[in-house]
Amino acid sequence: MQSIFQFNTNEVIYKPYPVIYLQNFIDSHLYQNLIKNWPNINLFKEKPGLGNKYSLSERNNKHNYLDFINHNKYYLDLHKYIKSPLFVESTLEFLKFKNIDIALSNPKIVSKQSKNHSSWISRIKKETEISARFEFSMMHSHAGNILPHTDDPNKIITMVISMNSNDEWSKKWGGGTQICEPKDERKIFNQKNSYLKFSDVKILKEFPYQENQCILFIKTYNSWHQVSPLKGPAKGPFRKTLTINIEVIK
Repeated sequence: MQSIFQFNTNEVIYKPYPVIYLQNFIDSHLYQNLIKNWPNINLFKEKPGLGNKYSLSERNNKHNYLDFINHNKYYLDLHKYIKSPLFVESTLEFLKFKNIDIALSNPKIVSKQSKNHSSWISRIKKETEISARFEFSMMHSHAGNILPHTDDPNKIITMVISMNSNDEWSKKWGGGTQICEPKDERKIFNQKNSYLKFSDVKILKEFPYQENQCILFIKTYNSWHQVSPLKGPAKGPFRKTLTINIEVIK
C-alpha cells in the first residue's frame, strides 16, 4: 500500500506542546474527489456539548459511517490506508525526524482488528496496542465553534485536515485551529480533558483555516486548543474537517 499523505512541513512549534503545520497534505486529485463526495449532514450526529459541531465516525452514528465508507471508493481507500500499519508507522517516523519521540513501549498496531482482539496477550507481552481512526466533522459557518479542551486521555496524536476549498471559504469567517492556555494556571494540567469557556483562556497561536492543510498535534496534559465562534453568513457553507486520531487501546 502506497502512502497518500505528504508530510510537507510548513511550521513546527514545540511550546507549549508539539504542533506541526502541514500544507498540500493529500494528493490534489484525491483531495478534490474527497471534497466532492463529502457525506450529507443527515448522516451526522449533532454534538452541542462540544460547542457547536456535527460528527460522523466509528463512535458517532457508526452504522451511517460504515455504510457511507463502504459505498464510496475514495473514502474506502482512505479508510483502508488509515487503518494500515504503514500509516501509523510513517507518522511516528516523521515525528521522530522532528525530534518528537512518542516513546511507545513495544508498539503493536491493531487498527484493523475488532474490539475482540487479544488485549490480554498484548499485556503479557508488554505490548502497547495502537489504533487509528478518522472522523467527519462539520460546523456552521455562523457561530460554529469548539470549546477549549486537550483531547481524550487515550489519544496520542491528532491530525485535523481542512476539507473546504479556498474558493468556498473566506478567511474573514475565521475557522483556524487555535493553541491556547488557561488564564488560571491551576487549570493548565488537564489530562482528563475538561472543557473551558472561551473567556477562560488566552490564545497563544492560530493556524488559519486553508484548503488541504493538516494541523498535527500531540496529546499532552496541556494540549489546549479550540476553534473560536465562526463569523460567516447564517446560510454559509459548513467548515469541514477530517480528524484523524492515533490512540492507545486500553
